Amino acid sequence: MKKQRGSIFRRVSNLFLKISFFALILISFFVLINIFSVYADSVTTAVTVGNTAPTFTAGPAENPASATTTPTNVGDNTTFQATATDSNSENYYLIVCSTNSVTAVNGGSPTCGATTWCTSTSTTSGSQASCNRTALIGDASSNAWYAFVCDGNATSAQCSTGQQGTGDSGSPFEVNHAPGFTAVSNDSPINPGSTITWTTTSSDTDSDTVKLLVCKTTGISAGACDGGGSDTWCSSSLVASNPTCGYAVPSVAPDGSNDAYVYIVDAHNFPATGVNQASNVSFTINNVAPVVSAVTINGGAAIDLTESTTKEVIITATVSDNNSCFGTELSTIYAYAYRSSIAYTGCDIAGEANNNYCYPEITCTVVGGTCTDNTDASANYTCTADIQYYADPTDVATVYPTDTWLSSVKALDDDASSANTEVAVGVEMNSLIGFEIGYTVTASINYGNLGSGQSNDPLDKITTTTPTGNVGLDQELSGSANMCIDYPTCSGGTPIPVANQKFSLTTSTAYASGTALSTTPFETELNVPKPVTGTPTTKNTWWGILIPGGTAPGTYSGVNTITAVKGETVSW
Repeated sequence: MKKQRGSIFRRVSNLFLKISFFALILISFFVLINIFSVYADSVTTAVTVGNTAPTFTAGPAENPASATTTPTNVGDNTTFQATATDSNSENYYLIVCSTNSVTAVNGGSPTCGATTWCTSTSTTSGSQASCNRTALIGDASSNAWYAFVCDGNATSAQCSTGQQGTGDSGSPFEVNHAPGFTAVSNDSPINPGSTITWTTTSSDTDSDTVKLLVCKTTGISAGACDGGGSDTWCSSSLVASNPTCGYAVPSVAPDGSNDAYVYIVDAHNFPATGVNQASNVSFTINNVAPVVSAVTINGGAAIDLTESTTKEVIITATVSDNNSCFGTELSTIYAYAYRSSIAYTGCDIAGEANNNYCYPEITCTVVGGTCTDNTDASANYTCTADIQYYADPTDVATVYPTDTWLSSVKALDDDASSANTEVAVGVEMNSLIGFEIGYTVTASINYGNLGSGQSNDPLDKITTTTPTGNVGLDQELSGSANMCIDYPTCSGGTPIPVANQKFSLTTSTAYASGTALSTTPFETELNVPKPVTGTPTTKNTWWGILIPGGTAPGTYSGVNTITAVKGETVSW
């Protein structure tokens, strides 16, 4: 019981203590409120916020980026770009300087401590700013730059620290200068099949390699002639200086001048400037004389003429010209036919023409399909000589038995260069034994009306021998055994013997002095000269007959044979 009363007492005591503690706190709170209510007052505040420089958030960078492998050519523009923010929310300027030195300008754009490359316009904070610079001929190959962003605060303008960007788009700014090109020449003129070479004096102050382009027409792009390979005479490889290149002229090439426009470019395809760049350093292909070969006459066979007219004799040859056989390059092709002892020098102009031994300047025509364009060198030609029937023979028993007939072919090009070639082996001109017999009245020997025992005295019936070949003539004369009224049967009547006919080579020959005809051919020295013009010399033979006594009346006929034979040359 006593323990229970003690426990209750302790609990009441604890409760009293807690209530007393909270009462004390409450009393203290009210006391404090009362104190502060008595002593509180108002106090003003102030702070000075200074101007701060803008800061880069992107860049700076070149656009396009320059690098040692991709420098900016003199005359080209580069844009410098950057983005900056200003903690004071002021506009800013981007400025690019040659040195790490810049000065902010209150209320305006900043200035560089050395050379100002470019300055942007006033740009809103957080927006991209840009400015442009053109690469100058006076720039070094490699140029350091420093970019700054500056505000234009009216009283305390500020600039950032200099930045140079990163990578290829960062500093330095690489500049490519045009190569120097001070002289150019070529070794023209040259012959077809040779090589024309262009030589230059050229180099690059950037220590770049350079190359030479020689174009057929004006204009280059990307380091090549505008028309590509078909427009290019030649191009060199990239070399340290003084590039050269050569064009191998085809073995068949038209002569004349050819335009050739020369260009120097560096390893970055930047072209040189100056009077030599794009100048026309033309070259000339020489005219070369034609060449004549494979000359023939009459296919190598002996020539057989045609009585009383001309004979077509074919002369052939091949004509080559390394300036081409096409078009008008070969202006004239002539053939010449002549007796060998006359030689080409005696028959090489029209004024030496003689139908007996010289046929000059015979027109020739090209054989179709043997020359089709200006890449062809050779053409075949055919020439037709109309040889007169009385042209000098060269076979045996003639005036010129040791001669032959030759041909030459002469080619003349459009620059008057010429060549001629003679056939290697001549051919014979065969003798042509030909004649015509003319008669006094009719196409026969008609002795007229004679009585028994009568004769043609003097001999008065004429046959005329006209040569139709190229030799002098004699004649062989013979006759049938008898003239008969029923010739050739001769079975009745009183035939007239062949010997009763007589002939003579001179006029007014008495019948008794004439030569009796026989059945055996008898050569008479008629000595008809060889024709030398189209109007040959003729010779006459006089004839007569004696009618034997007791011959029965009637019309008698027979046949006499007149055969032309080659006369002795002394009588030609």
